[in-house]
Amino acid sequence: MAPSPESILFESLFFQWAQVNCESFAVNEEQVLIEEGVATPDLFLLLEGGATVRTALETEDASQDSVDLAELSPGQFVGEMSLLEDRLPVATVIAQPNSRWIRVRYSDLIAAIASDKALASSTYQVFAGKLALQLSRQNAFIHRWPGQDIEPLRKVLLVFGEWNELDVAWLEKTGEKVDLSTGTAFIKEGEALDRLYIVLDGEAEVMINVEGASTTVGSSRRGEILGEMSFLNSDEQATATVQAREAMVLLAVDKTSIRQQLTVDLAFAERFYRSLAVLLSHRCRDQMMSRGMAAQALALEELDLTTLGIVSTAGRRFEWLCSEVSKR
Repeated sequence: MAPSPESILFESLFFQWAQVNCESFAVNEEQVLIEEGVATPDLFLLLEGGATVRTALETEDASQDSVDLAELSPGQFVGEMSLLEDRLPVATVIAQPNSRWIRVRYSDLIAAIASDKALASSTYQVFAGKLALQLSRQNAFIHRWPGQDIEPLRKVLLVFGEWNELDVAWLEKTGEKVDLSTGTAFIKEGEALDRLYIVLDGEAEVMINVEGASTTVGSSRRGEILGEMSFLNSDEQATATVQAREAMVLLAVDKTSIRQQLTVDLAFAERFYRSLAVLLSHRCRDQMMSRGMAAQALALEELDLTTLGIVSTAGRRFEWLCSEVSKR
């Protein structure tokens, strides 16, 4: 069973830190906390009451409408995607009357985790767990809008921009090479999954069951991780079926080995959970934008040249991994 939003946040070291070090406040009348397309310096943790998450939707005549994405309950939080990606918010968050919140300044959190690896690991684990739930719920309704396949530059090799050379070397040593033929379903929705997969070559189709029919909700390409959502779920059940769209080469890494490494190396834990959080955040954003959502944020975006440098470094790490695995 997937963890609840309340348990992900309230049982974490990150929440304990926020309670002690950050401002709490009450909302007495409807209030916009985050506005789509407008930079925000804060995370908001919901303690009591509720909130509405709303995004702009581009219609067929190029005008804009809006759609409500979620109604928030205590234990949920917002603002982490902009912190992880350094990009504009994809939705407006409207706090309901009689709600209570904690405001976490990005600058305060960044300073705190820089000197506390345990807090950093907890923070990114909480972010990743929340985003896994968010993406799972988004998958369940996103198919209602027609979409187009997009592969923005910044999504490529995201995790390799977060890992360092020692992390990649450890994964290469620990993992097993897997060759797949076209049409092979190597992850099946609802079944237990004991490995994470890194896509070294080829492309996969991601599908979920919607009212008895298989519906495609995304794709995964070279450099991406698969199986990360089940890694973050306590029951480790796959939330989607993943099938090879063409011949594929994967690196399969046993989850037990990863968890052991997370326990003994907090610096690795910080980088690993951050990489999952960043990847899931981009998937949520890209899935929305491919369906015409977050139209206001998309219209205001500019390519960050820093991203080009990160992708270049990540690409070198990824190609080294591919080269080493190909020798097997």
